[in-house]
Amino acid sequence: MSNSPRAVAYIDLGALEENCRSIRGCLKPGTGLLGVVKADAYGHGALEVSRKLEAIGIDYLGVATVDEGVDLRKGGIATPLLIMSGVFSWDEIEPVVRYDLTPVVHDDSLLTRLAALSKEFARPVRVHVKFDTGMGRLGFRPAEAQRVAAILANSPGVKTEGIMTHFPSPEVRDEYGLSQVRAFLKVVDTFRAAGLDPAYAHMSSSGAIVTYPEAHFSLVRAGISLYGSHPSRSLEEVLPLRQVMKVVARIAFCRDFPAGVPLSYGRTYQTPRDTRIAYIPVGYSDGYPRSLSNKGRVLIKNRECSIVGRVCMDWSLADVTDLDGVQSGDEAILLGEGDSRGRSISANEMAELAGTIPYEILCKISRRIKRVYI
Repeated sequence: MSNSPRAVAYIDLGALEENCRSIRGCLKPGTGLLGVVKADAYGHGALEVSRKLEAIGIDYLGVATVDEGVDLRKGGIATPLLIMSGVFSWDEIEPVVRYDLTPVVHDDSLLTRLAALSKEFARPVRVHVKFDTGMGRLGFRPAEAQRVAAILANSPGVKTEGIMTHFPSPEVRDEYGLSQVRAFLKVVDTFRAAGLDPAYAHMSSSGAIVTYPEAHFSLVRAGISLYGSHPSRSLEEVLPLRQVMKVVARIAFCRDFPAGVPLSYGRTYQTPRDTRIAYIPVGYSDGYPRSLSNKGRVLIKNRECSIVGRVCMDWSLADVTDLDGVQSGDEAILLGEGDSRGRSISANEMAELAGTIPYEILCKISRRIKRVYI
């Protein structure tokens, strides 16, 4: 921590590799793994995470935008890159071709434009075609499969490398999800009947890797699970993972208060007794949720301490009354594993207390907090 006066997010690339190994252990033989590194690898640092995943043999990487893909290529990443949100302007096709990116095609505007100009490309543009089997977001309807396949079969400059869909509730195994699997299989059959045989068919994200083994197909997309969290805590026992990010701050100073003193904005907390408070220089501008006011906890000297009062823009307050010897410079762990087995604060736990999801917790850790890679 000597390299930062406020806080550091330690990114454990060894834990990332362990999680990757655990996920692969769940897959059927021959199923590849796509690592989702969009949104700066969920706050972990897209380039550094991608370098590690590439070094351990990831099959594919997924980003949201063309700019994210270009940044990784400029950083030396050679692994195939899927632009998962597709391309929304024709100006983005030039960098797609130049940097050898693979866009997802999910609507007629891009499909017809690609088909019309496909003969002009110096080399075929690889695409993955997305179908909406029940997510209600991006993708062609399954009933359009024959029409879409026919257009692609007659577009020599477009290589249909993949076909994909998405579960809206991947962590829940039910008839709705199973009906999506059946609908997707019919789409795949339609493409094959049209003379297209995509190398990749993929449907499963982190939750579905566990709950829908019949939907592994030739590729699965692991996002939140790579980083040590689950889309639902019900899956924690099924797929053991390690938290990759650990956010540690230095206590700035401590103060003692008598009983009955209000603390922080809004006076939402009043000291119930003689109380010692540790001031942690991390707040909601750093990505520590304001909704954890009077609810969150931190680890100090490997003991749980409650967050009291409102979380401020730059500060959080922790009650250390029952902990001897806490002083300025001591570490406070806001997220991640403590110094001994069994003591940790997970993104899932923080999300439950904050009324959100672990994806948001991780993505919102500000770049004001320096990343250090282990």
